[in-house]
Amino acid sequence: MTACRTTVSEPAPVPAAAADVRARLDRFLNAYWLRPENALWMTLRSLALSRCALRPPVLDVACGDGVFSFLHAGGSFALEFDVFSAVGHLDRVTRENADMFDAAPTDYRPSITCRPAWRIALGTDLKPALLQKAAALGFYDRLIRHDCNTPLPLADASFATVYCNSAYWVRQVDQLLSELRRVVRPDGKVVLHVKLAALRDYTLQRFRDQLGPRFLNIIDRGRLACWPALATRREWEARFARAGLHVVEARPFVTRTHAHLWDIGLRPIAPLLVRMANGLSPRTRAEIKRDWLALLQELLLPLCREDCDLFPGRSEPAEVQYVLSPQ
Repeated sequence: MTACRTTVSEPAPVPAAAADVRARLDRFLNAYWLRPENALWMTLRSLALSRCALRPPVLDVACGDGVFSFLHAGGSFALEFDVFSAVGHLDRVTRENADMFDAAPTDYRPSITCRPAWRIALGTDLKPALLQKAAALGFYDRLIRHDCNTPLPLADASFATVYCNSAYWVRQVDQLLSELRRVVRPDGKVVLHVKLAALRDYTLQRFRDQLGPRFLNIIDRGRLACWPALATRREWEARFARAGLHVVEARPFVTRTHAHLWDIGLRPIAPLLVRMANGLSPRTRAEIKRDWLALLQELLLPLCREDCDLFPGRSEPAEVQYVLSPQ
């Protein structure tokens, strides 16, 4: 393990079946091919999440466009569809840190080749365009607009499973955690994917003097400023305790090696790649994408392990999966 020792139950890493790893990587690469570093991170997240059953009814807090949960549940898209097929603000991504995915054309229709094996009862998100995209998946029974910095408009003890992979984005994180505890059933669980403060040590930010602010602004594009709740493991676990949540299991699954690869990836040129790919004829785009996916599959497969760390010594992970129960 690359993570430091804690008093919390931390399962030993168990390799997932090779066929399952390849299948998950295939699905995420197909959707996120122009950002392979994101596809890798989401595959690792999905593999960790597969270790715990999500008992219905499930609440997906800050679900975004729903693609991660859809793919995790076993859904898949045709080759001609991916998250870059319907984007906007490409001219403002680098200059203003605009979100290219916060756009949804009226004819947004994901080409689905396989439906997930299960559904999610309710998804929430702040951005209407992302909720529109999530609705098009036909995977959520209901979707509501909600700001995670405010109380959830939901009844107490409504869900057997509450899932969120965006808690570190929330300024009022203590309130959010208390709300998650309120809406989960007494015999239910809250599953969180949280990034740790150690992630800052796995970026090029520490070389600011050598690289200069312009270089780092292009690389970062405001990421760290969007994560006000980044914290150490000790701090996260103190937050859980304050909210009345008991840690059942903590599973580190993103190492400093993964984080270093993700730090740059294709992020700086992603808007240009998207413009180029979307300007191709459908046939040419599909041909290039097919070859791209085959190459990336071979490059990323060896990295799809929660204990993959190429550096010597022990270190804090970059992301941890917590399974929590209401006390």
